[in-house]
Amino acid sequence: MDKGDRTYNKWVAFVALCALSLAGNWLSLPLFFGIDLIFGSIAVMLAAVYLGFWAAGFIALVGALYTWFLWGQPLAMPAFILEGLVVAWLYNKRRLTNLVLADLAFWLVIGLPVVVLVYSAYGGMADSAVMLIAVKQALNGIFNALLAGLVVLLISYRTRQSASLSLSWIIFHSMLSAILLAGITPIIIDARAQRDALEDAVFERLSNIARVLDGRLQAEPPGSDRLDYHLSRMQAMFPQVNIAVQNDQQVYVTQGHQIRSITPGFPTEVSTSRSDLQIWLPAGDFNSVARWQRGVYWLRIALSQSPERYIVVEQSAESLIAIREAQRLNKFLLLAGIFLGSIFLAWLISRFLSAPVVRLAIASEDVELSVRTGRFAKVPGNVAKEFDQLSSSLNHMGSEIASSVKILEDSRGKLAESVAIRTQELADTNGLLTSVLDAAEDFSIVATDSQGLITLFNTGAQRLLGYSAQQMVGRETPALLHDPDEVKKVADELSSAHGVAIEGFRVFVHEAELGKREPREWTYITRNGQRVPVLLVVTVIRNAVGGIAGYLGIAEDISERKRLEQVKTEFVSTVSHELRTPLTSITGALGMLRSGVLGELPEPAKEMVNLAHNNSQRLTNLINDLLDIEKIAAGKLHFDYQQVALEEQLIQAVASVSQYAPEQEVKFDTSAPVPQALIQVDPQRFQQVLSNLLSNAVKFSPRGGSVKLSASMQDGRVRISVIDHGEGIAEAFKSRIFQRFAQADSSDQRRKGGTGLGLAISRELVEHMGGELGFESREGEGSTFWVELPADPMTTVQPEQEKGPLVTSRRIRVLHVEDDYDLHQVIRHSADERFSFQLATSMSQARLLIANQEFDLLLLDLELPDGNGVALIDEVRQSWPGCSIMLLAGEGIDPALRLRVEAAVLKSALSIPDLLRRIEQLTVKLHSDREQPYD
Repeated sequence: MDKGDRTYNKWVAFVALCALSLAGNWLSLPLFFGIDLIFGSIAVMLAAVYLGFWAAGFIALVGALYTWFLWGQPLAMPAFILEGLVVAWLYNKRRLTNLVLADLAFWLVIGLPVVVLVYSAYGGMADSAVMLIAVKQALNGIFNALLAGLVVLLISYRTRQSASLSLSWIIFHSMLSAILLAGITPIIIDARAQRDALEDAVFERLSNIARVLDGRLQAEPPGSDRLDYHLSRMQAMFPQVNIAVQNDQQVYVTQGHQIRSITPGFPTEVSTSRSDLQIWLPAGDFNSVARWQRGVYWLRIALSQSPERYIVVEQSAESLIAIREAQRLNKFLLLAGIFLGSIFLAWLISRFLSAPVVRLAIASEDVELSVRTGRFAKVPGNVAKEFDQLSSSLNHMGSEIASSVKILEDSRGKLAESVAIRTQELADTNGLLTSVLDAAEDFSIVATDSQGLITLFNTGAQRLLGYSAQQMVGRETPALLHDPDEVKKVADELSSAHGVAIEGFRVFVHEAELGKREPREWTYITRNGQRVPVLLVVTVIRNAVGGIAGYLGIAEDISERKRLEQVKTEFVSTVSHELRTPLTSITGALGMLRSGVLGELPEPAKEMVNLAHNNSQRLTNLINDLLDIEKIAAGKLHFDYQQVALEEQLIQAVASVSQYAPEQEVKFDTSAPVPQALIQVDPQRFQQVLSNLLSNAVKFSPRGGSVKLSASMQDGRVRISVIDHGEGIAEAFKSRIFQRFAQADSSDQRRKGGTGLGLAISRELVEHMGGELGFESREGEGSTFWVELPADPMTTVQPEQEKGPLVTSRRIRVLHVEDDYDLHQVIRHSADERFSFQLATSMSQARLLIANQEFDLLLLDLELPDGNGVALIDEVRQSWPGCSIMLLAGEGIDPALRLRVEAAVLKSALSIPDLLRRIEQLTVKLHSDREQPYD
């Protein structure tokens, strides 16, 4: 919307609010006797919110001038104008956005003193009347502020102005409206009851007088003409009333006794609370109280002996109005107290209920920054008891309804009072359920009948999806909220899994009917077409006999969770590619310096290189542990299961940590016989577990000690034990030993090193491979960690494979496609004369080399500057069918991609010498056509 349109809209709103101010002050609503509410200041409050200070002041002036014209005196103008200006100033300048509190502040500080001063000085009224007017205007203004606040909330909701829809605003106005409704209604009802009682008393008195006169006339003999006599006697007995007799043409029978209230020219009669009692009010420029004070009550009763004649009795209303005025003052003071108490209570409740949400919103403001900078600050958890409350309330509702139905069935024919009590109990239970469902605003709760027609659509669902309950309940099914393509996809999956055709509404409820309550991710489509990812749980609602009465779906918006998962995935990818690759180069280069391949180093330099090499390996292990933990948590850790010989795996594990043991002056004891058994594991992950257990045992063993590795087999399971004679594990730490980042104390981390992730990862890996990881320890005597796995005995003895290097007849030609030049240099310098390396740092360079040269092996990185290396696989297969392909990646490799190549390894999971040995094995396999599997 451009500036011109906004200006036009503001002028239209200004004119409309001026008209609303006039109409509001013309319109009045009687509260009780002599107290009418006007509504002009609602327009002033809305102008303060949407148009600003000066517009509110001008509209207040327009409404005030109209009160002068309407009431014939300007006494109400100062307070009316000042109210608009002060509230607009507080709202726009002082940011007091609660109109009720702003208006209350005005009346307490400025409004009441101004009204009292003006009416006392210029109105010529009694103090009690002035105080009544002041309090009435204040309450009228505060009530209008409440109505204006509700209008602002409604406009904000309809126009999606979230800045105006604060939780405290909503709670405050809702609670204040409810409390005032509950508090004012009895006062108004009681005031009307008091009026009825007073008018009943007037009727009783006047009718008694008429009956006395009728009795006297009946006692007269026929033909007696003593009517004037009896009228005079009755008038003397009851001087406060006037008595007369009329015929059926309303002509007075005796001219000396007439009723002044029905003389010609008197105003039209006004009905009272009784149909047989009337009041005549005078014409003239009076306020309502003064007119009623000058009014006359009268009634007419037919004579018993002469039905064509009527006794008419009248009485001045002045004394009755005096009583009603006294009652009005008491009621109004009570009303003022209720108003002030309601405002304070609503403010207190709104602060109490909104404070936790406000604190959570403040705490979550820094989440995006903390994630972006890598300092992940946990957002405070949400207590969120709605689920538990909902479950308990549903159970409570079910038991209460069942109890109520049983009671109603058993109590048929009993007194109506008993039925009314039980009905009220049922209503209370339904009210409790409605309150709980509306309170669960963070969750979309939708219930259907057994055919799928929606029967419940809570506030959370309305807010999330944009539909109202009126639009959905009894009219639509949940299919409206779902993506049809996604529903079809899930239908195909379920049909395949269960062996039956599942479609339509059955897609959502089939597994729920089988007792499965696992949440499933769905995509909700809102009314405006927005796609919202949710986590949906569907449960069956059963009736008293166990039949299906309907279904309940509870969905949670996981948009924020998805966003954080994406951020985390990007972070993991960055760590994998940007940190692992250079770290592999650094570790390899330090290893070459340490081994003396590049020449002998001075002793001090050698110590520094050893220190740097050890710490680079520790950093590599730390990164691998962190990434493994992330993959385990995300369920993305790949396992390449193979059946391998147990003994070979144990030998390989000891060899992998053998260079670490001499540094700690610890020896390995592998003298125990090893069962000839086969185990079904992922060799790489299994080696990771054994290496972790062995390195921990070495780390916590005393210098000069030993670590024993043994294995035993029983009942189709093999137990591998790693035994050390170190300090053992403290009792207080045993329950936390498999927790992530668990350390016995902070000094352990400084003395022994490590992250506290190894055992947690090892346990997850073992359990994924169908095994169990446990330990036994006594403090001061050492520890035994054991791994149990399913195993099969070996039927034949496997020939031992040669451990030495395989030799080919010529140099192995390797095309290394890698954008990290440093890593290539480390690998190239680590290789001997049997290898010939060619580097391509991009897809385009690789394609040029493939087209013009022949290679034995393609060593391929996936992430390249000009594309993904996966595209080169098919090109190499077509150009050089005899070329082996090995993926050397910085992060996890898709299982489907592993099947397309001869080998796939992680940069940080393999040392440079091992990498070269694998390359040689692949090329020998290719040239000798040996059918030996490689992962």
